[in-house]
Amino acid sequence: MIDLHCHLLPGVDDGPATLDETLDYARTAVREGTETIVATPHVEHVDVGELPERVREVRGALAEEGIELGVECGGELKPFSLPSLSDEDLDLIAHGPQGRRWVLLEVPFRGLGEDLLQGVEELRRRGFAALLAHPERASSFRATIPVLHEQVERGARIQMNVGPLTGAESPEREDAARRLLRTGLPDALATDAHPPGRPYTLRLGRELAIESGASEADAVRLVDDGPRALLEQGLGFQP
Repeated sequence: MIDLHCHLLPGVDDGPATLDETLDYARTAVREGTETIVATPHVEHVDVGELPERVREVRGALAEEGIELGVECGGELKPFSLPSLSDEDLDLIAHGPQGRRWVLLEVPFRGLGEDLLQGVEELRRRGFAALLAHPERASSFRATIPVLHEQVERGARIQMNVGPLTGAESPEREDAARRLLRTGLPDALATDAHPPGRPYTLRLGRELAIESGASEADAVRLVDDGPRALLEQGLGFQP
């Protein structure tokens, strides 16, 4: 399984505070079947230019501990962060082959408003597609479904979180996550883990997706085939 959204790097944002916490979570993730994690710190809390070196440090620590986990460099950005990032910064946290690069763009909790849509358009102008993170956590989710369909038609993709499916966040988010699953729109289910406080795993997500009505094949697509295709093939999009 491949996790496209995980706050794995230590001492960067509201994820693990120490390398030991990072390693503890990595052991759990591997034990639960995860083979690759894309480290996606909030870019507002770190110099993006430092991220490749921070990822190399984690890879080195994993190797020393014999933890067989691939770690890729990424980042989670909010729409308002885009003007402060250069194209070179975006490329450091982007994925996919040249001409099909994409970045993880957080859907604000208030919903798919003009700020998000303008952010997606800016990314397109600058040559990047968007993977929209956890729209099921946004307020007024039902009203956003037509917008999500439109964005997917234009080349964006959807990543949903494990957390809302657990029911621990709120009944509204759990209902929204189940509705999102039924639309068939998401290409990836990710943990958005913030260990040690939110130590979700993809195995849990796969099980919850099936309990929520997804077929076993669809659940596997969300945690394996879909994320793998995004990393290896990237995204085309309409400018």
